[in-house]
Amino acid sequence: MALSIGDAAPDFELPRTLAEGDTIKLSDYRGKKNVLLCFYPFDFSSVCSEQLPAYQAEKARFEGADCEVIGISVDSPFTHAAWAEKYGIEFPLLSDFFGKGTCAAYGLLNDKGFSNRAVVLVNKDGNVAYMEETAAPPEKPDDGKLFAALEGLG
Repeated sequence: MALSIGDAAPDFELPRTLAEGDTIKLSDYRGKKNVLLCFYPFDFSSVCSEQLPAYQAEKARFEGADCEVIGISVDSPFTHAAWAEKYGIEFPLLSDFFGKGTCAAYGLLNDKGFSNRAVVLVNKDGNVAYMEETAAPPEKPDDGKLFAALEGLG
């Protein structure tokens, strides 16, 4: 991964849906909330369909740490909407489908054109507080380490 702990997290503005103006910017959270960026290869893949719903199940834990969870992949907003509905995911799923370059800016875009699996915890100052990139399927990030880092922010 191109980033190190303590680095400023690259800002981005990505669409949540195709509705005009329905985008999310990382910088909108600066000074307000911690953010967990969950980069993943594809909606409807086996590991992703376990990992992100597990984060949804931990909603209260993230809220207690004043942390917004955001999923990012190269899938389209249409696919995100269908996947979120199927798995009950309420947090934002953002699309890097339109050549926005966010996966690449975080050093996660692989040579096949999709994101490697990674979690990047960004503190309220906009700096990387924790990150873990895992091998493509079937490995998931270590939730124990992630939650320890999250608790360390408070």
